Amino acid sequence: MSTSTPLPPTPSGKHALVYGGSTAGLIAAGVLSRHFERVTLVERDRFEDGPQARKGVPQGSHIHGLLTRGMNVLCEIFPGFREELKEAGSRFIDMTGDHAWFMGGLWRPRVPCGLYFYAQSRPLLEWVLRRRLKALPNVTVRDGREVTGFQTSADKARVTGVHLRAPGGGQEETLEAELVVDASGRGSRTPQWLEALGYPRVEETNIQVDVIYSSRLFRRPPGFVADWKMMSIAPQLPTEKRMALIETIENDHLLMSIAGWHGVQPPLDDAGYIEFTRDMVQPHIYEVMKHAEPLGPIHVFRYSHNQRRHYERMPRFPEGLAPVGDAFCSFNPIYGQGMTTGALQAQTLGECVRQGLSGVSQRYRRQMGELLATPWSMATTGDLRFPHVEGKRPPGFALTNWYGDRFQRLASHDVEALHTFVRVMQMVEEPTVLFSPRLALKVLTARPTAADLERKPEPPFAPAAVKEQAA
Repeated sequence: MSTSTPLPPTPSGKHALVYGGSTAGLIAAGVLSRHFERVTLVERDRFEDGPQARKGVPQGSHIHGLLTRGMNVLCEIFPGFREELKEAGSRFIDMTGDHAWFMGGLWRPRVPCGLYFYAQSRPLLEWVLRRRLKALPNVTVRDGREVTGFQTSADKARVTGVHLRAPGGGQEETLEAELVVDASGRGSRTPQWLEALGYPRVEETNIQVDVIYSSRLFRRPPGFVADWKMMSIAPQLPTEKRMALIETIENDHLLMSIAGWHGVQPPLDDAGYIEFTRDMVQPHIYEVMKHAEPLGPIHVFRYSHNQRRHYERMPRFPEGLAPVGDAFCSFNPIYGQGMTTGALQAQTLGECVRQGLSGVSQRYRRQMGELLATPWSMATTGDLRFPHVEGKRPPGFALTNWYGDRFQRLASHDVEALHTFVRVMQMVEEPTVLFSPRLALKVLTARPTAADLERKPEPPFAPAAVKEQAA
């Protein structure tokens, strides 16, 4: 199934160009197709005709989930996208009904909340997005081309296009555009190119993470029986430094990711990879995966720091340019906010364009300062709990952590607290709802029973049956 998005009757401009063909770039191109007569998407990699991993997405083999807020945005841009993704193999995971979830030292109640984690491989998600984008009559995809710099007006006050060529060399060409969108990721060269044009260097905030995570695809173990689609064992920061997660994705395979912080490194050998989960605070993932059959190699991704480029603070910035996605702000991937935040950035850019092309870059940058503040705070608050991590702690940091720890304990036996927390995680509510008078009273006065604190999940399968079939 593939449908195209109806075009607006009166576009704002003639041509927009997006460079970077990952999720943020694909979504931005879809948004801008409603506001420009033509949109060109430029990508350095060659796109395959199917869900294949790409060199330009080094984290592409790891767990990627689209949050409810992100899916809602995608369905506005590409009507019917949710159904199309499901048809392609995505698994819709109710965050509390289908998720065996150990967090804050306790298991969460298994009560459906109606908010979903859309689980599939990253290549599958990008492939479905590309297919929808290519179906739009006013979108052209130029893959196998890299952008080498900006074309500007004579006074350098406006970006008017880009120079591009084949990767590694070849003859350059220039593509002119009224709006250029940088979706090239963390390695974006926009800061250097702007500096070369005489603009000040963009201010950056970097918060150390030092997380290494590795992932592997598995066939379901023999005799596998479970009433969950995802299981996660999250650490209690900062004392624990290991995490493990498995989820069901397309083709009924299991994708497993394990991670370690600040010197804890997941092993890369077959036996050590699974053994890493054996000594965690809960053994359930080890019990599931020790009989599973690997379907590919172990993929490793190292993430050193959160990175936020404060383009919104620059006193001068050229018109006709808009960074999106990781080119603007890159979060610790453990928290799963990146793709949804990129979708919200693209949506906001479209709203700014709808108000007119004059001043669009300034309006967009100003709104990004506000939009990015919440996901940035949500990601970095956890990372800053490690005492040796450098970075300015916000006012009330210790009190916020104290409250958060008590809230997590409440969420282990109070469904209202759990579902409220999930709405914040899914970015459909602001974190301020966690401090509502009703919930704050519960947090401060809750006294969980022994039964609440001893709750165990249902066994993921019958171990005896598995061992018998595996013999």
